[in-house]
Amino acid sequence: MLKKLRSIVKNRTVLVLLIIILFLLLAMFFTRPVLTRGGSATVAPYYDPLIQAWTLSWDIHELARAPLNLFNANIFFPNHYTLAYSDHQVVNALLAVPLMAINHNPIRSQNCLLIFQFFLCSLGAYLLTAHLTKSRLAGVVAGIAYAYAPYKLGHLVHLNLSTAGYIPLCFLFLHRYCEERKARDAVLCALFFTLQTLSTWHYGLILSVGLFVFLVVRLIWKRDTFRLKWMVVLFVAFACAMLAVLPFAIPYFKLRGENPQFQFTAKDVEYYSADVQDFLVAPTQNLLWGKITGGLEKNTWSRGYGERAIFPGLIPLVLGIFGAVYLFRKGRGEDRFAVWFYASMTVVSALLCLGTTVFIFGHRFSMPMPYDVLFRFFPGFKAMRVPPRFSILIALSLAVLSGYAVKQLVSWLRSKRGAVVSTAAAVVVLGLLAADLMSISVPMSRVPPRNEFPPVYSWLKKQGGEAPTAELPLQFVYSPTWFKQESMRSYYSTLHWKKIFNGYSSFMPASYYDGIKACEDFPSEKCVEFFRDLGIKYLIVHEGELDRATIDRLRAWEQPDRGVRVLKKFGSDTVYLIEKGP
Repeated sequence: MLKKLRSIVKNRTVLVLLIIILFLLLAMFFTRPVLTRGGSATVAPYYDPLIQAWTLSWDIHELARAPLNLFNANIFFPNHYTLAYSDHQVVNALLAVPLMAINHNPIRSQNCLLIFQFFLCSLGAYLLTAHLTKSRLAGVVAGIAYAYAPYKLGHLVHLNLSTAGYIPLCFLFLHRYCEERKARDAVLCALFFTLQTLSTWHYGLILSVGLFVFLVVRLIWKRDTFRLKWMVVLFVAFACAMLAVLPFAIPYFKLRGENPQFQFTAKDVEYYSADVQDFLVAPTQNLLWGKITGGLEKNTWSRGYGERAIFPGLIPLVLGIFGAVYLFRKGRGEDRFAVWFYASMTVVSALLCLGTTVFIFGHRFSMPMPYDVLFRFFPGFKAMRVPPRFSILIALSLAVLSGYAVKQLVSWLRSKRGAVVSTAAAVVVLGLLAADLMSISVPMSRVPPRNEFPPVYSWLKKQGGEAPTAELPLQFVYSPTWFKQESMRSYYSTLHWKKIFNGYSSFMPASYYDGIKACEDFPSEKCVEFFRDLGIKYLIVHEGELDRATIDRLRAWEQPDRGVRVLKKFGSDTVYLIEKGP
């Protein structure tokens, strides 16, 4: 039996297939029950997942219909470039095309893509670490450690932040280009940089910093790499990458040029900057450490806690330190460079996680920080308010160094104790790693499938042209009710794709705040006049979201001379036509 097992393991094709199956099973298990319930439910709370589903649907819809109009999304009418209020996620949308073609369900497509991204993260880290260590076991350990780092599992509601599988692939081909000097590796490195950047700007910016650290460390330790031809090929490859990214970046630059408020301030960044203690705090999604470390948060300021839980896991931390120490002592050649790079990237990323201000156990210390330089002088960083997202590079560095540690441990045990003991040790390490990173069963929120959408949206779909529409009532931005209402209204718009005044995004246009003010005493002529001036044709009033007194005023207000008239009623939803003229 053992001989048959060994012969199977030695078969390269079978082994790779088994590793792929393992990563797929782990992706489904760590995100349970997303696969089984993903047709009509999202990760809770549903607000951000709904806007991710809307983004994928809009991208697919508009890329097929009018790709040059991609960024003029249907939300936040009459503003322009409204897709640029958040990540456009074009790469994810292209990956979702076959899913949407099969099931026509944006929720299931988004959920399947979430699982796939965890698989891709594990596969990317596996390929990178297996290349560096020449050990498949080391690659498997790194794949699990990176894909299911507590930080990543803390962002299940953010599909864009789960899309981190291109980062290790980018580094893989940069390593290969340094070692073999083949132009194709430079091209592939630039390609994966492009894919990562077009998946989410956050990781594109973070990866840029990681690549800069790589080149600086390479210049210090392997200066002979930087020959003229090598530099020219790499420069040309990344110049092409920037040209590919530029058309998608222009709308963001235009938007921020026209609307200076579409960028975060130093105070926003400070609010989300990590406390030193946050490196010991795991997100609540971690089964083992979530509750154990949750109490530590009480000693810190209540500042964006969900974003600041960046504990990397005990096993990756211990193995990563062991791997680094071993390589510093015994590493030679490329291994020596690898430890200097991944150790340096860990330190740099940890400093950048601290943001613009140092917080230690809730106490604020004003001092110059490296993140200040990025925030003040480098394009794009004013659109990123959460410095702790640099912990994705810490997760990758510890994963790679953990791979080196496991390779050395298993090799030493094999030489001292034999194959059986070394194999048992490998199984124990994998078990401890899985237990260390294990997630709770993911809480899910049910959302209505298309056949359960309120009938008013089916009616709106049948109207001609853009049919600009506003849905009332409006709530104060970022209030609990606002999250629920506007995320759902954006999701419902995937049925009709008409222009709507409403929307849900990281940034909110001035028109939305003006609308809230104009509708303070709704129903009123002031409110109608505001929407008429914007070019709104229909008002959809959701009476189920109004109190009884407002409904009574609305009934008394429904007179022909108000400039509006009742057009259609669908249960508690009433459609008003805004008539032209004074």
